[in-house]
Amino acid sequence: MSRSPLAGRLVLAGLLSGLLWGLSTVKATTRQGVDFTVSTLKIPLYVKGLAFLHRHEQYRVLAQQITRGLESDHERVLAIFEWTRQHIRLTPSDVPVMDDHVLHIIIRGHGLDDQIADVFTTLSTYAGTPAFWQTLKVPQARAGVVVSFVKVEGRWRVFDVSRGFIFRDRSGALATPQDIAGHPELIAAVAGDARLGEMPYTECFGSLASFNAPRPLRAELQQPWPRLWDEARRVLGRLGHRL
Repeated sequence: MSRSPLAGRLVLAGLLSGLLWGLSTVKATTRQGVDFTVSTLKIPLYVKGLAFLHRHEQYRVLAQQITRGLESDHERVLAIFEWTRQHIRLTPSDVPVMDDHVLHIIIRGHGLDDQIADVFTTLSTYAGTPAFWQTLKVPQARAGVVVSFVKVEGRWRVFDVSRGFIFRDRSGALATPQDIAGHPELIAAVAGDARLGEMPYTECFGSLASFNAPRPLRAELQQPWPRLWDEARRVLGRLGHRL
């Protein structure tokens, strides 16, 4: 006897309900920092998954809006740089420092140097120009310089978003790390007499030439397929160590 269409739909609905109930009981964790104190919270796995997909779509749409009608890497990166500068300000000293997702930084409209760079590099990556940020350690200073790297026309270019510095070579093109390492005067051309604490800003780039691009990029892990592949790679790596 063949099963009726209604019975089939009921079976499918039952399976889906069971799957959703099962997912609702699986717990995952998320972390949030407030004034550099990090808390770990347990949330349902499906909530974490839906939130991840929501953030991904928000980044994609926002990057598309900022760069609409712009065709070159150069134009798109500068548009995102300007948008970040206009919309994400430095966190005021009397406001708690929050450390969570890039989307929340965008919504709040403020962040620390590395968080501002995180917004810029995430949106740049979503606009088709891979990007990441690093802190250049300065032994003589308490803090380092947060520098963003964006691949424009096949070469990494250097930005300091929180200070509004776009580094350029002698011809006016966006400068590469090698350009800056070979010609320190390119830093002074945009930074002037800026300082990092007691140290001239121009002396904070000693480790720039030895930078290494991470793989995968942090911003790529905000996207579903790269994130899924990275998680699978980690699981397979752990299994390999156990065998």
